[in-house]
Amino acid sequence: MTSRRKRREPIIIEGPEFRCHFLEMNQYPSLKMNDPDADDGKKPVRFHGSNFWNVRGFGTNRWVLGGYIVVDWERLATEGYTNEEIFKGCVKFLNKPPERKRFQKRIKRPLFGNLEPVPVKVNPRIKNGTKVLEVLIVTDKRKLKTAWGEGQAVPIKARKRLV
Repeated sequence: MTSRRKRREPIIIEGPEFRCHFLEMNQYPSLKMNDPDADDGKKPVRFHGSNFWNVRGFGTNRWVLGGYIVVDWERLATEGYTNEEIFKGCVKFLNKPPERKRFQKRIKRPLFGNLEPVPVKVNPRIKNGTKVLEVLIVTDKRKLKTAWGEGQAVPIKARKRLV
């Protein structure tokens, strides 16, 4: 008898929800080989290549994405929200699956997997005149069509050393 994979329940996040999206980026941001006119080579996030041993389950069932969340953080900060609260509100919005199309039977899943509300890193900054949150965020999907690269698999020996 085959074993069934456990279904991950969506993460429930308390607090307000802020409408936001990821800033589209090229695969290699610092190289000049990217064609600025080609719009088809852009995706919103990329898998981070470093090892994050402080993230529980890293390399087995959790991976780290890097990206820029477009949100007006200055206005929200003047309203009294901290960077972490702004981040949690954006994650709450990004964890919702896209709207179903008319007559569609299959239920949609979130575009970036289940994002965790606890950030690895959050920095507010202005990039090319746009207010963004520079984030490292944890997801439960190893491969995504909407991300550059794929999550790394940690060898079994390295996992045993960490436990």
